[in-house]
Amino acid sequence: MQQVIKKLESMGKINQMVEKYTEITDENLTIHGVLFFIPLDKYEVKVLIPAPFHREILDKGIPTFKQILNHKEAMLLR
Repeated sequence: MQQVIKKLESMGKINQMVEKYTEITDENLTIHGVLFFIPLDKYEVKVLIPAPFHREILDKGIPTFKQILNHKEAMLLR
């Protein structure tokens, strides 16, 4: 996670708002969290914030990359 933060800081995008994200729901319409896509130079990093913790970020509006990556429940996916 720290490598992603350092890369975004070097690119000057750490305080940029997230442009691409999606809620993860199942067939019963139960929300399991939100998947955020963070673009780096040659690839995209996916960060999952599970339910119910995703509400505290989305209730404040569209989050920044810094808010997502510093969230205590954030999980970096490969």
